[in-house]
Amino acid sequence: MIRGMTFATLVVLTAMAWPADAADFVVVAARGVNLSPGQIVDGDKPIALADGQQVVLISQTGVTVKLRGPDDEPPAHKTTGSTADVVGALKALVTREQASSEQVATVRGASTDPVPPEPWLINVTHGGTRCALQARPVVLWRPGRSGPAEIVITPYDHSWEARADWPGGQSRLALSSSVPLRDQTSYEIRMAGKDTVFTFLVLPRTVNNDAMRAAWMIDEGCEVQAEALLKRAH
Repeated sequence: MIRGMTFATLVVLTAMAWPADAADFVVVAARGVNLSPGQIVDGDKPIALADGQQVVLISQTGVTVKLRGPDDEPPAHKTTGSTADVVGALKALVTREQASSEQVATVRGASTDPVPPEPWLINVTHGGTRCALQARPVVLWRPGRSGPAEIVITPYDHSWEARADWPGGQSRLALSSSVPLRDQTSYEIRMAGKDTVFTFLVLPRTVNNDAMRAAWMIDEGCEVQAEALLKRAH
């Protein structure tokens, strides 16, 4: 069980709440080939890959396709008879969380990364990877309703620093658009005597439905945000 949701529930949600198959795929990652993350490719056209070249794609239904050269088949041929990888990834996530819970239980004071009430909130109390939507305001989140605190954000290279006062009793803080958070960049946050580090990733606009977003977030390490997305869809 993932925090109150059974895996069976997630499978049903994946099967029923998301759109039908489509021919287009979105590039998640590419190595050694002239494709960029977020780029749309036609799933019915071959992608010629030489030895050592790799491409990771996501379909409109959340199926993740990993191509390795040498290969020249259309990506759509790789999904025949398959179930969305969102389901498999969530199953793997369940297994990892169960194993992690067993280990964490032996460590006094250990805590797990809480699931935010909305998928695009950036948890600042735990480090890790955080996913955000392109061209949307970034909203920071802390569980509970803590007292007032100053928050300091700086990139890992300390090239700049931004400060803000987080009012007491509020769990959310919208960042000003003048704070230049960049895709695939790590940041340090200092608040209430605690330092955390997170890596900021931006989903391209072409990742345009919840099945694709959940698959993308799981693949990139934003599992708790993917879980929040699934709960919202349910």
